[in-house]
Amino acid sequence: MEIIKVRNAEYSRYEELLLERDQLRKEARIYHGLYVREFGELHLSLFEKQIACIKKKKLIGYYQMAINCGEVIDQAEIEALLAEEMQAYQKKLQDMLKENSAAKEMTEITSVKLLKIKRIYRRLAKQLHPDINPMTAEIPELMELWNAVMTAYNCNNLEDMEELEILVNKALERLNMGCTEIEIPNLAEKIEAVEAEIKKIRETDPYQYKYLLEDPELVAEKRRDLEEQIRSYTEYEKELDSVIDGLLKSGVKIIWKMN
Repeated sequence: MEIIKVRNAEYSRYEELLLERDQLRKEARIYHGLYVREFGELHLSLFEKQIACIKKKKLIGYYQMAINCGEVIDQAEIEALLAEEMQAYQKKLQDMLKENSAAKEMTEITSVKLLKIKRIYRRLAKQLHPDINPMTAEIPELMELWNAVMTAYNCNNLEDMEELEILVNKALERLNMGCTEIEIPNLAEKIEAVEAEIKKIRETDPYQYKYLLEDPELVAEKRRDLEEQIRSYTEYEKELDSVIDGLLKSGVKIIWKMN
């Protein structure tokens, strides 16, 4: 089970880039959670207003089509059609609710613990990361341990990380892989790809939320913008209600199926 690793001048750089990328991914998830904690309720209110307006616009379309064709409107049928058409929006709304709930439950962690977690992760990643040690993907036990490491790392669970380091070392020792040497082909291309990924993470959301959240003035401005959008959709919804009310008063016939 011994593997030979040909260490060249670029190997250490590749290793460090992978670790940097994983750290940035984790930070991006944290910034996303902090963004949702700060603005999630406003985004939720705005999306609820948007959904209401979309539904009423569709309802107006059905009403107008029935009027133009001189047909009687079956309210139950229209409601069923609307429910089907709005499924994707309702699914997104439920996802937003779950996301808001998770953001509220985020716990703070000390910088000392974060540093310990980072150090343990770096040690384990150099042993198990599938991009560094291809054998991890081939041995179910190692892949299971690696997935557990990633879960504990992303959840900032120091206790699990400490336990996993013991389990990983025992597994590698049992598999005679304590000092594995690995050759990584196409290293230059892999380095270029990871560098591009790091650049993309740094330049896009949710990592970019970092700069918004660190500036109180930008946070206040963002809140005002979302609140203004909510007010705008609230007014728009009233306009749509007036249109619906006008259509109902125009003599349109509606069938209501009573329970």
